[in-house]
Amino acid sequence: MLHGHGDDGYQYEQEIVANFSSNVWFGGKSDKLKEHLFSNWDKIHSYPEAAAESLVSAISADLNINTNQIITTNGATEAFYLIAQTFYKSKSSIVIPTFSEYEDACKVNKHELLYLNWLSKEYKFEEGLVWICNPNNPTGDILSKSDLEILLKSNVKSTFVVDEAYIDFTDAISSAIDLLDVCPNLILVKSLTKNFSIPGLRLGYLIANRAMVQNIQFFKPPWTVNSIAIEAGKFLLREKTDFLPPVNYYKSETKKFIKKLEKIPGFKIHPSKTSFFLVELEENTAFELKKYLISNFGILIRDAANFRGLNSSYFRLATQTEEKNQLLIDALIQWSKLNS
Repeated sequence: MLHGHGDDGYQYEQEIVANFSSNVWFGGKSDKLKEHLFSNWDKIHSYPEAAAESLVSAISADLNINTNQIITTNGATEAFYLIAQTFYKSKSSIVIPTFSEYEDACKVNKHELLYLNWLSKEYKFEEGLVWICNPNNPTGDILSKSDLEILLKSNVKSTFVVDEAYIDFTDAISSAIDLLDVCPNLILVKSLTKNFSIPGLRLGYLIANRAMVQNIQFFKPPWTVNSIAIEAGKFLLREKTDFLPPVNYYKSETKKFIKKLEKIPGFKIHPSKTSFFLVELEENTAFELKKYLISNFGILIRDAANFRGLNSSYFRLATQTEEKNQLLIDALIQWSKLNS
C-alpha cells in the first residue's frame, strides 16, 4: 500500500460518531450473517478450500457463467495485484483520479505507467492494460456499456481491467458481464465487500475468458480466501436480495443530502452517479477540515488529496442515514461561519 486509503478512524482516539469516509453500504450489518458465520465457526480449525471452490460454484450459478471463468480473491485488491503480476513489465494506462491500488500493483510489477483523464469511446491504445473503475471511485463517474464495448473492440491489443466494485450503487449502468463472450480482452473485477458491507472479511473475485483465467491463476497462492469468508460469500449470494443496497433509497437520500450541502457557502459539490461524491473547498484544505470535524464532532470524512489528479481542496463523502447526514450538515455550517 503506497498511497493510503479512507476509513482511517482507527488512527483516532475519540469515538467516530458518523463515518462519511467509507463508501461501503452503511445499512449492510446483519445479525443473520453473524449467526450463520458462528454456526460455521468450527471450520476455522481446518484449512480452507485451496481455491475457494464452493464459492466459485456459487458465483458461477449466480452469474450463469462457467467456473473456469472465475478466480476468487482476498478482496478485489488481490485481483489487481494478480493481474499486474500476470502482465509483468507491461504498459498500463490508468484513468484518474481513481483507486490507488491499480497504480500500486503496477509499480510493484514494474509497469510503464500512463495516466489519463476520463475516457471517450474514440480513445486508441497501442497495447498493454487499461484500468477503469466503473462507477469510478472517488468521482462517481460512469462509462456506458456501449462506449466500453466500442473501446474493447477498437483496441483489441489492449486488455481492459474494469473494476465494478460499485456497480450495485447506481442504476445508471449495469455490469459488463455479457461483454465477456464477445470481448476476450476484458477482465472484470468484482467486490463483495462494498455492496454487502463486509470489508473486514476481504472478499472479491475476477472473471474473464478461460485462457486469461488460467494465466492469472498460475500466480495465485492457495488459501487466500479463508473459511469464514467463503461461508459469508455463499450465504450473501443466496440471500442477496435482502442485503444489497436499495439504489432508489440511496439516490433519494443522496439527492436530499447534496441539496443541503449546496446551500452552505464555501463548498462546491461535484456531480456523481453514485451515493458517494467529491466536494471541493473554496478555501483551506481538506486536511484542516477533516481535523476540525474529528476533533469537534467525531465525524470522519475522506481527505481526497492523495488521489492522483486531485489536490488538497478535495474530500469525498458517502451518503449515510438522514440523521448522520444532518450531523455533518450542521458541522459544516459551523465551519463555514468560522472561515467566512
